[in-house]
Amino acid sequence: MRTEIGAVPEARALTSWRLQVEDVTPDGVKRHDLELDGLKAWPDIPELADVSGIGTYTTTVDWAGGGALLELGEVLDTCRVTVNGHRLPVSVIVPVVDIGPWLRRGANTIEVEVATTLNNRLRVCDPGVYGGASRQRYGLIGPVRLVPYGEAVVSTR
Repeated sequence: MRTEIGAVPEARALTSWRLQVEDVTPDGVKRHDLELDGLKAWPDIPELADVSGIGTYTTTVDWAGGGALLELGEVLDTCRVTVNGHRLPVSVIVPVVDIGPWLRRGANTIEVEVATTLNNRLRVCDPGVYGGASRQRYGLIGPVRLVPYGEAVVSTR
């Protein structure tokens, strides 16, 4: 048996993201809406230095067809991935998701939702108790890549 797979495109770095954060504060939820041209930990983004909560990273990818793996790189804390409205399981230990079945030709929306602990917010809300704690690195830090793969049916003839 033998089959051939044509050329597979190179991996593509995903660097432009919209980040919406629901910041849990003692007075309720504060919202942050940022455009990012690169990924970094929340403490390295001035508006998010002491924020804790849930962040949703969104990007749009034009796709010519075929399958692909989404490599998240470094992601801290709990996360989940949604592609074109389909929620997919992801392991924080090995943050790679096969999104091929949900990609379509043309524009595709990829979301990565990251939930954090409350450590960074507690540092500033109750410094008498938590002020000695160091800031924790949260968020989708990456690098995030879309890695195409080829598929073919193997004939038994």
